[in-house]
Amino acid sequence: MTSHHELRDIALECVATVKSSINIYSITDFERKSSSSDYVTSLDRHIESETVQFIRKSRANDGILGEEGAAQSGTSGIRWIIDPIDGTSNFVYGIPYFSISIAVEAEGDIVAGVVADLSSNDTFDAVKGQGSRCNNEVITVNDNDSLESAIVTTGFSYRPERREIQGGMLHHILPRIGDIRRFGSAALDLCWLAAGRVDAFYEEGLNLWDYAAGSLIVSEAGGTVRTVNLTNDINLLTATNGRLDKEFQILVNNSLQH
Repeated sequence: MTSHHELRDIALECVATVKSSINIYSITDFERKSSSSDYVTSLDRHIESETVQFIRKSRANDGILGEEGAAQSGTSGIRWIIDPIDGTSNFVYGIPYFSISIAVEAEGDIVAGVVADLSSNDTFDAVKGQGSRCNNEVITVNDNDSLESAIVTTGFSYRPERREIQGGMLHHILPRIGDIRRFGSAALDLCWLAAGRVDAFYEEGLNLWDYAAGSLIVSEAGGTVRTVNLTNDINLLTATNGRLDKEFQILVNNSLQH
């Protein structure tokens, strides 16, 4: 039976192989998906295709779920969850904050995750029960226990009607925290939280491929991650360094009432 460490190592090798085979500055074409600001490029599709091919070489019976359409049911109980570029808008505009995210799910439980910043050398990883790393060095969340000084990251929907709701949440949250950041890649936001670079994160409407790997990396670094369903098709994910968990949950819940 393949260990969770071995699955993590496959993901790490996959990411390293894909990164070495692409030129992130050579792609200039893009299309719009769900809205005028929801982009997909040929590099998204190329990375997903290369990732799937790499995984299938050693894990032919595993399931696969990819943002750009890769889907395979599998028979092993293992599923790979792939976001080829999380932060495509940043990539299109040349903003250096976008990543590839690969999570490994075993019998419905995320057991390994890798997130690689495609515009830097940072690669984050975690194995369930074994902690989190950045570039092979152990990372942990920070110990800030003051919401009033906390740096909080978030993101916004591509759908105008959801943005209006999110604007209302932000209106309530912003005066009660240290400051807000909107970087543009939920996967990296979660990794930065795990590494102690920010204190908390919240975003509604994320897809599983956006947060599967990053959430494990936060949890294994000592943070807290919570997901609740707001409506049938909208969830809310919150994550903190742990010390801010209860206070931040109250703040976010109150923001939903305003």
